[in-house]
Amino acid sequence: MRVKITPKAILIPTISLFLICVFVTAALALTNNVTADKIAENEAQSKQESMFSVLPEADHFEQAFEDTDDMYIGLDKDGNTVGYAVSTSAQGYGGQVKVMTGINDYEIVGVDVFYNDDETPGLGKNTSNEEFQNQYKGLATDGDICVSKDGTDGQPIDAVTSATISSRAVTKAVNRACVLYLCYMADIGFDDKIDSTWEELNGMADRFSTLPSDNVDASELEDSVLNEILKEGE
Repeated sequence: MRVKITPKAILIPTISLFLICVFVTAALALTNNVTADKIAENEAQSKQESMFSVLPEADHFEQAFEDTDDMYIGLDKDGNTVGYAVSTSAQGYGGQVKVMTGINDYEIVGVDVFYNDDETPGLGKNTSNEEFQNQYKGLATDGDICVSKDGTDGQPIDAVTSATISSRAVTKAVNRACVLYLCYMADIGFDDKIDSTWEELNGMADRFSTLPSDNVDASELEDSVLNEILKEGE
């Protein structure tokens, strides 16, 4: 028996399938937008809480640059600067590890790992424990920080047990924050105001990170190699 296929028999299922696809796609897009907004909101809240964690003396914060929320100036009630909060990240074992570093007077005053959700529970996620984070307190910004088991020169940090890669990621992020801070302080040292954009400051930090650490003297920044780099752009 031959079945006669009419245009109507083809058109109706096709249109139905098309409409279903459009509906599902729209629903997924809406869900994604709602979820993305919520994720962004949660991350912003975590970042704010992290800033107060690393600079508890701050009453409020102001962005150091208009084009980024990754560097803030901590101010007390009278508007005096009590330090800087710098947000940086590095690749960990399972994904990006995001770290907030509090710095004041060329010294680390606090470190908070505010995002390490992709790291292994009970291992890499333990980098958010105070016992590990407190090791960075009091370290100088003008000296490299390293994981002690790597055996390199620098200010040593003991890695979280069985989580060396995650520990290195935190350390790398903290080192980056220190370099950004040094570049920022050197820049405002010329005329007491920042002349660079955030992108330019990161470029300076990239070049600065290639220099031997013994070329930097935080007490004599105006005569350091860092300032020679900054003068290249004048």
